[in-house]
Amino acid sequence: MKKYIYINLIPISSILVISIILSLFNLLNLGIHPMIYIILMILIMYIYGYLISKNSNERGYIKGLLAGFLYSLFFFLLTLIFNLGLSLYMIIFYLILIISSSLGAMTFNLKKNS
Repeated sequence: MKKYIYINLIPISSILVISIILSLFNLLNLGIHPMIYIILMILIMYIYGYLISKNSNERGYIKGLLAGFLYSLFFFLLTLIFNLGLSLYMIIFYLILIISSSLGAMTFNLKKNS
């Protein structure tokens, strides 16, 4: 249980640090393409899925899928709390997060089995 708490600190801290850095870029009026946000989130969730699978004994891909779903659910609840509105773009974003964490977990399983 303790190892999962440490693993969950990695994406949370990464998201916070990246948010601060990108906010500083916005304050300096440096234009950032929205695709950069998506790519960074995909990388964070991919690495998170990889770490979850690495620390699980079996069925790491299911834990990666579950982790991606829980983070997507968390982001969805934040969207509802702050009244940002639900759009097709956001639903696709949440699905991409789930898929990327699952792919990260599957990557480790493929590496472990070969």
